[in-house]
Amino acid sequence: MNRIPLLLLLCCLRIALGQGQARDQRIADLERQLTEATASIATLQKTMESLSSEMQALRQPDHMASAATAPRTEKKASEEQPDASSEFAERMIGAENGSNEHDDEFKARPETFIQTRYSVAPIDGSGTAFNPNIRLSRIETRWAGKINERLGAGLEIQFQESVEGSPEKLVNDAFLEYYVSEHATVRVGQFIKPFGFDVQQSSWLRESPERPIFSGYFFPGERDRGIMLSGDLGFLPSAAFKDLQYFVGAFNGNRFFNDSNRQVNYMARIRKIFDGEKLAVGASIQLGKQLLPPGVSGDDNERVYGVDFQFTTGRFGLRGEALTGNRPSTFPTFDPQFFPAFRPGTHSSAAEMFVSYRLAGAQNVYARYNQFNGDPVTGQNIRAFNFGYFLPVGQLSRLSFDYQFKNHPSFEDDAINGRFQITWGILLK
Repeated sequence: MNRIPLLLLLCCLRIALGQGQARDQRIADLERQLTEATASIATLQKTMESLSSEMQALRQPDHMASAATAPRTEKKASEEQPDASSEFAERMIGAENGSNEHDDEFKARPETFIQTRYSVAPIDGSGTAFNPNIRLSRIETRWAGKINERLGAGLEIQFQESVEGSPEKLVNDAFLEYYVSEHATVRVGQFIKPFGFDVQQSSWLRESPERPIFSGYFFPGERDRGIMLSGDLGFLPSAAFKDLQYFVGAFNGNRFFNDSNRQVNYMARIRKIFDGEKLAVGASIQLGKQLLPPGVSGDDNERVYGVDFQFTTGRFGLRGEALTGNRPSTFPTFDPQFFPAFRPGTHSSAAEMFVSYRLAGAQNVYARYNQFNGDPVTGQNIRAFNFGYFLPVGQLSRLSFDYQFKNHPSFEDDAINGRFQITWGILLK
């Protein structure tokens, strides 16, 4: 009789052990199923990402598809270097200088350019021509673009002129353009003169604080009112005409925007770009008449001749420009004010050499030699040497530090008569 409780106890233990083993087995089965489900979800997620990338690549233009489908690790390793290199080459060559607005749609939202500058250490003798400390060197708002397949327009307002007491210069650009064909455009109104490289290069892209001395004397404000035919000769069969640009125009030509001598100046420029935008050479000419002081007779010609080149290879860039012509007679003022050193028949000449080297990423160092012979104010020969550091900050901002050696001050439009400048600008689109 004593064996029965013992047997019952053994049976209970066996049943309990069996239930524990079954529970452990069930837990193991659930863990295995959960692992398999997680792996399936991960596989499904990768498949969805792959399909999404392929769909985006198919929606993009052909030249962008390969970049979109490339492995992400390869893109991260190379994306910064090509962008900095492309920006450097584009800025050095300036292939878009003088181009029309056909490739951009006219939008209600304008571009806004703001530039601030800190200046110290004036050049001896500069006096009131030196603007010290911090100032707003440029505040500009621009609307420009294609209105339809045949018509385009541009309008630019510069607000710093109002702040500085020159409201007559508020309007920078105001023009209409008609697209005769993809190789010819007619532009009418007020716009940048097509002479040389530095006159046409945007302040947004320029490395040094201001343009060379000759620009402010021969082409104050860089603009005039007139009509211009521009385009390229790529429609001609010979390979020699590929990337050959032309500009021909007639302008008021009195060193200000309004006509004052009932004469027009004629201007022409031709420019050839070589080797996939690695080299460009150009030649420019301006023919016309200028004002003479009251009671003075003599040579009133306004003839200016110029040549320029731009070159880039790898991290190295070089630009040069030279011109000569009749000495300018008037300041860029509303009422004619004549330069003290102007005499009929006198001439002035100028030259510039600019070299830049791209460091790591988008950082650049540069040096520029700038000379102007026959200054219209003092009659002296002015030599200036700049060197500095130029840094594009992303796609919207530019920062530069510049130090200058200059033997005499200059008094042209946009003159720089300080030794040290810090310039920071931003372009909002």
